[in-house]
Amino acid sequence: MQGFDLNNLLQVTLKEDCPFGDLTTSLILENDTDCHAQIISKDTGIFVGTDILENAFAEENVRISQLLSDGSCLSPQTVICELTGSVQAILKWERVVLNFLQRLSGVATTTDLFVKALNNLGIHVVDTRKTTPGLRFLERKAVVAGGGVNHREGLSDMVLIKENHLMVLQSENRLDTLPQILSRFKAQHPNKKIEVEVESPEQLLQWDLSQVDIIMLDNFSLESVKRGVLICKEKGYNADIEISGGITLENIHYYRDLDIQRIAIGQLTHSVKALDLSVLIYD
Repeated sequence: MQGFDLNNLLQVTLKEDCPFGDLTTSLILENDTDCHAQIISKDTGIFVGTDILENAFAEENVRISQLLSDGSCLSPQTVICELTGSVQAILKWERVVLNFLQRLSGVATTTDLFVKALNNLGIHVVDTRKTTPGLRFLERKAVVAGGGVNHREGLSDMVLIKENHLMVLQSENRLDTLPQILSRFKAQHPNKKIEVEVESPEQLLQWDLSQVDIIMLDNFSLESVKRGVLICKEKGYNADIEISGGITLENIHYYRDLDIQRIAIGQLTHSVKALDLSVLIYD
């Protein structure tokens, strides 16, 4: 992500947690001594957070060893890394680091669950822009670590014409000019992808989507998806077919044998369960 500054983000979150020093550690410690600590998992899932750990402790008197790589499998009591150094620094960073690691590992774990439930690597499980403000770059990396694929990073990356855009065109009586609008854009920006959200098989029949790279079938029933795929084939479209809306861990397997290329799932980032991780000082 252009302009993303992880170190600045970490410093902002540290200042939020520790604006005027750590009162408890200052009370308990007479001197800042070295200690040994571990970050361990209390959960089963997929770990993400190497960048967080390495940046958080980069300028502290703390050495990180035996650090797992992003995408590693976790189970209860798995040691994610060893920390050796300033007890004051470790206690100061403990909650900030864990907040990031737990959230990102939760994203990766949720993605992994969807990928496994789908059980078809020929269909990409794709994220959305329903991310935590300020954390999109990190959450997108976590999706990839969990076996998923990134959609557009933001509004500047590609065209994605959704319901509200179509409503604007319709209110201006310009909906029938959509093919010309897309054609002009492709001529001017041949390397930029175009995606259009379709809400019914009837719209697929009515519209000319020959300039489109990705056709999103939004909130289609399973039978409507099958009909939509057939319509796209009959029209000779080369676009990828993406489905979105209402996909859960319980029903995603119904789509594994369909001739689609992508399933977009907001749940990968917008409502994940954080993994339970802890820092334990043992010396």
